[in-house]
Amino acid sequence: MLHETSEERYEKLHGQFIGLMKHFDKDGLDDFIQTANSLTDWIRCDRSLNQHQRDEIERFAVSNGIDWQICNQIVNSQKHGGPATPRGNSSKAPALVVKNAHVKKGSSVGFVFPDMKTRTFGAGDDIMIEYECDGNLASEFALGVVFRTFQLFYYIFELTPIASLPDRLKARKRWIEILTRD
Repeated sequence: MLHETSEERYEKLHGQFIGLMKHFDKDGLDDFIQTANSLTDWIRCDRSLNQHQRDEIERFAVSNGIDWQICNQIVNSQKHGGPATPRGNSSKAPALVVKNAHVKKGSSVGFVFPDMKTRTFGAGDDIMIEYECDGNLASEFALGVVFRTFQLFYYIFELTPIASLPDRLKARKRWIEILTRD
């Protein structure tokens, strides 16, 4: 195994997240969502994690969760060379179906946190994920999916191990601290 624990996989995801914040592109996005997608299984199997940590992944990996479905369906599409079709019982088919990813190279100017006026995050390619949900077409910024997905894993690995809520709130880092970690 290259990574032997879910904590090591999380550290890999964290590094990929930092890389995407420096330059957002489809290759980095592909790596990030593949790691995030596999990390759900790692968490489920890792008995060194507490029950609350394992419960949190189940709240993420649900059939109607937009970020989970985007990650999972894109990973499966990349793995199998095209869109996956639900197997077996059609009642388990997700309500949300990813249709396409549109990449505009170099079109994203990123964003700046007010406290850090001199540094831009997430600049690079503008990537929109197109999906259908209940017969309606919609789209989602891939940068938003990455932020929300990383935020969940950050919570699972860095905050839930802290037993008390007041201590957890004290330990919580600001986005600027997370983004500027090298």
